[in-house]
Amino acid sequence: MAMFAVALTQSAQAEGFDLGRLMQLLAAAPAGEVPYTEKKYSSLLATPLVSSGTLAYRRPDTVEKITLKPRAEHFRISGQELMVKRNGKEFRIALSSQPLLDAFAASLRGVLAGDISQLRAYYRLTLSGNEQDWQLAMVPSDEEMTRHVERITVSGHAGRIAQIEVRESTGDRSVLQVN
Repeated sequence: MAMFAVALTQSAQAEGFDLGRLMQLLAAAPAGEVPYTEKKYSSLLATPLVSSGTLAYRRPDTVEKITLKPRAEHFRISGQELMVKRNGKEFRIALSSQPLLDAFAASLRGVLAGDISQLRAYYRLTLSGNEQDWQLAMVPSDEEMTRHVERITVSGHAGRIAQIEVRESTGDRSVLQVN
């Protein structure tokens, strides 16, 4: 399996497509709002939990996930704060007080902004594929985070993200598809 990943990485580099080029494409993509569908797979559930809503990005660092189904929720990462609205209540959490949340926020914002230094601060990065069909694997470099997150894999086409998969250390995972 490792040889396969190395071959894919070398193939991507041979075609002139590397992390630097991917980050350029992502940084050039317009900010905006897209519909999403997310499936959460858990060993505790017989079938995946499916949710849908809107995912938005506003430069330089605001990411919003507005869930409409199965129940309304609103998450916003902006600056150094996570805001959560659920059941008519609003909570605010300083990212600096939650290192795992901070690292996860960096993964989202780093990819959306095409900021390789932000990603490398928290993850070991491996790119496979080509410009029209790429996959970026992010493995946490912090031991504490690896107790919770095994890997985050983002895939897409040119500067467009198509899917984000978060695989937890427990084996549970979530797959967010951008529609």
